[in-house]
Order: sequence, then C-alpha cells, then structure tokens
Amino acid sequence: MSALRDMLGARPRRSKSPLLGNRHTQRGRRGLGDARVLVGRDLAKDAPHRRIPIWLIPGIVVGGVFAALAITQVRVELIGQGYKRYSAVERLQSLEEEQRRLTARVRELRDPARLAALAREMGLSRPDHVITLAPAGDEPRP
Repeated sequence: MSALRDMLGARPRRSKSPLLGNRHTQRGRRGLGDARVLVGRDLAKDAPHRRIPIWLIPGIVVGGVFAALAITQVRVELIGQGYKRYSAVERLQSLEEEQRRLTARVRELRDPARLAALAREMGLSRPDHVITLAPAGDEPRP
C-alpha cells in the first residue's frame, strides 16, 4: 500500500539510512519529490503565476512606443549630423586645396625672376639712378 501511495505522489519516499539522508530520494530544495512521482505530472500548475495588473498593460505599451519614438528620433538626428559632418569635411578639404593652389599662384606672381622677365618683355629697363622724394612737411633724412 505504501508503494502505491508513493507512486501517486502523496509523499516522497525517504531513505531510512542515516548516512544517505533525504538528498538521494528528493529533488533538491524545491520539494519536487521522487522522480517516479513526477512522471506524467503537469509541472506548470505548480509554478507560481505572477499576473500583471490589466491597468498597467496600456501604460507599458505607451511607454514602449514613446521609447521607440525617442530612439528613432535620436537615430535620425545622428544620421543627419553624420551627413552634415561629411559635407563639412568635404568643404574643408576643397577649401584647403584652393588655399594651396592660391598660395602657389601668389608665390609664382611675386617671383623676382618672373617679374624681371615680364619687365623686359614690356620694354622697361633698370634705372641708372634713383631719386627719392619726400612727402610735403617731412624733413629729408640725412
């Protein structure tokens, strides 16, 4: 009769040996009993059910929607800032290239050898003597 009661799940069998204790016949601390008792038994009914209050579900959904919209807005702004940064970097590179080109052109235009050749082409010659004129009201320097 006790074997039948053990199979139906009334009580798990306990070892009578003081050396073995209950750990070999029971399943841990959860109190699931002997493995033979658990065969064919629905364990889902034994789990505690935590129910979310029905009034909380719309709040969770609305909060999730707002969070998704906020994340989307941040991503859109991030992508927009990336495009602005890319265009600014391209503009900077083109301006730096233009500055290098213009600096080279200014150096070319100010080159003394080029200016002398240009003066010769125009028929100008080097002056024999230079006369310095002082502006009115200034005393000549010795």
